[in-house]
Amino acid sequence: MVKKEEIKSYFERVAPRWDEMRLSFYDEELRDMVIQRAGVKRGDIVLDAGIGTGFMTIGVAKVVGVLGRVIGVDMSGVMLSKALENLKREGLVGRVGLGVGDLEKLPVDDNLVDVVICNMGLHHCHNPQRAIKEMARVLKAGGKLVISDLEEHDEKWLRSEMADIWLGFNLRRVTNMLRRAGLKGVQVKLARTKCCGVSTCGRRAAIGIFVAEGRK
Repeated sequence: MVKKEEIKSYFERVAPRWDEMRLSFYDEELRDMVIQRAGVKRGDIVLDAGIGTGFMTIGVAKVVGVLGRVIGVDMSGVMLSKALENLKREGLVGRVGLGVGDLEKLPVDDNLVDVVICNMGLHHCHNPQRAIKEMARVLKAGGKLVISDLEEHDEKWLRSEMADIWLGFNLRRVTNMLRRAGLKGVQVKLARTKCCGVSTCGRRAAIGIFVAEGRK
C-alpha cells in the first residue's frame, strides 16, 4: 500500500504544475456541481478537506462572500503555498484560512462548519471510513458533506505514478460509508464529466467521477 510519506512527496513534487495537470482530470463543471449539491450560500463556513492548489476553494470563497469563511486543509505545505498564490491572484485571501493536516485526523473543532467538501482526496486515504467520520464530526447539526472522487476502476498504474491508494470506490460502498458516519439523506450520483489521464507508457484512461452527499 502507498505510504503517506509517498503521497506527500508526490504532491509536493507536482505542486508547481498541478493546476495545469488538473485540467485533464476535472473541470469547472465538477466544481459547480459540488457547490450546488452542497448548497453553499453566502455567510457559510466551509471546510475544503484536501484543498490542493485551491481549485474548489476559489469557487466556494466567491459564493460565501466576505461574511463567510473557507478552511483549507492539506497534507502538503507546498500545495498550500501554491493555493495561497492562487487565492491572492483572485483577491480571496481574506476569506480563506489554510492549514496542514490529515483528512483522517482533521485539525478542526467539532460542530464548526456548515459544509464540508472533499474533492479527489478520499482515494489517498488509508482509511476512507475514518476520513468520512472526521468530516462528519466537524459539521454542525444539519450541515452537509459532499465528496467527489473516482468510480471504481482498474487503472493500477495510478498507484505508482500518482500515489493513489484506492482504485476508486464502488458506489454502494460509498453510500454505506456515509451512512455509517451517521449521515442522513445519502445520495451518490455519477457526474457527467470523467477524469482523464495518460500513463508514462501511453495508456489512456477515462474514469467516472461520483458526487456523494449526506447531511448530519
